[in-house]
Amino acid sequence: TGWLADSEAPARFSIDQDTELQSAEHATVRYAKHALDGDDIPSHIASGKIVTRLGMTWADKISFVLTDKLQLKRVCFLDILKEASEGQAENEQERFDIDFTLMTGEVANLLHDLLQALGGEVV
Repeated sequence: TGWLADSEAPARFSIDQDTELQSAEHATVRYAKHALDGDDIPSHIASGKIVTRLGMTWADKISFVLTDKLQLKRVCFLDILKEASEGQAENEQERFDIDFTLMTGEVANLLHDLLQALGGEVV
């Protein structure tokens, strides 16, 4: 909620155009493919609604929706990541292996940065 209220995502992240805000009484407001920089978002937050879903992009490589239960939904690898593997494979099996290796490495980096953005690991 703080990231959206301040219109500032943590380093390497950007806020996309999807969010869901919910009050304690479960009144819900959803924005899909909508600019989130208008006056209505701060108004909802000021009235007590908190963000339960927030569309984000990490390092211009992976877009996803972060939920209030710390789940990543609608994970999508962006073109910049797909372009990195083009022309490196001689057949479909090799392309799959290269894509899988690139994607798992990037997801590991995303999870590391997200953990840091959320305050780090509790020991």
